Amino acid sequence: MNIIDTRANNTFNFVKRKNIKNIPLFELSLIEHSIDISDYTNVIFQSTPSVKFFNHYGDLRDKNVFAMGPGTQSSLNAKGISSKIPKDPGSDGLKRLIKSRIDLGKFLIVKGEGGLNIVSDYLEEEGAEVDTVQNYQRIRFSSYSNLVKDFDNADFVIFPSRMAAEIYFQEIYNPNLNSKFITISTRIKDYVDSLGFENYKLNYFSNNFETEILKLT
Repeated sequence: MNIIDTRANNTFNFVKRKNIKNIPLFELSLIEHSIDISDYTNVIFQSTPSVKFFNHYGDLRDKNVFAMGPGTQSSLNAKGISSKIPKDPGSDGLKRLIKSRIDLGKFLIVKGEGGLNIVSDYLEEEGAEVDTVQNYQRIRFSSYSNLVKDFDNADFVIFPSRMAAEIYFQEIYNPNLNSKFITISTRIKDYVDSLGFENYKLNYFSNNFETEILKLT
């Protein structure tokens, strides 16, 4: 069974997969940033890379820290930072989680360049004080010609991000192949659905992730 994960290097490093090959479709790069954490009561991390490229961990000990989902929370745990996550991972779940805290101090949102504005827009609409810092960018490779053959025999292709899915269908996809597609969030699934491709949303962080994939064969 040939299963390919398209996650970028240095993301979800806490996830260990014995039978899944990682072939990144883009890279991540630091955006230099400087902020005064003392100005904020609440800090929201929107992605795993936003944790990796953050450089003010020592200032988070007395903050209310929130993560978009379990992957981001696990990355924070590895840094020794406790955080809360929504019952339903994603922007809508996070909005529900922080609703009761809107009047309890200023918010800082940490995310990548071009990341979603759903949570920040919601906070502004509710009258909260909120700032955003973008601390990394996603960079496409200059060419994908050398990667196309690596996917020729893929039974499953995993998309841990929308950008990975976008690049795959623009640069890699071959209609003559019979690969099946795995998505890890509703947002990514909706995007792949919009392209007309069947896909299966699975819990990427489950200990049974590989077993669940094999059940689809």
